[in-house]
Amino acid sequence: MANDFEITFHGLEQLQARLNEVRARYPYKEEEILLKLGATLKASSKEKTPLGKHKKHLRNQYKLSKVQYDRDGSFITMTNTSPHFHLVEKGHQIVGKNGQEHGFAQGIHMVETSMIELEQTLSETLGTWLDSILGSV
Repeated sequence: MANDFEITFHGLEQLQARLNEVRARYPYKEEEILLKLGATLKASSKEKTPLGKHKKHLRNQYKLSKVQYDRDGSFITMTNTSPHFHLVEKGHQIVGKNGQEHGFAQGIHMVETSMIELEQTLSETLGTWLDSILGSV
């Protein structure tokens, strides 16, 4: 039972227009910043992922995809291949061997927190990157 969730960014229309200009002139530059932002998200998520008796391998299961393209632009995805990742991220019921419920384990929200942190610095990071790209034109 995997619960999929998606976090999107809003209010970046000016940056999107500038990104479209960079995409037209330098398509490989967009890949560079996507990979850099993906690596930042992955590192932040790994740092927040708990190490425990049963979770020690959870930290090493984060994977970044290659840059993928659609008609609106390009994107990368980050996944965690651990089968119990969603339980740690979102929380779960604690059930004993006899089937009796013993409470609820709160989720740690390591990826969600990392996405929020990335969103807070995204406009500044992209603005600086775009200024360096477009300033050299």
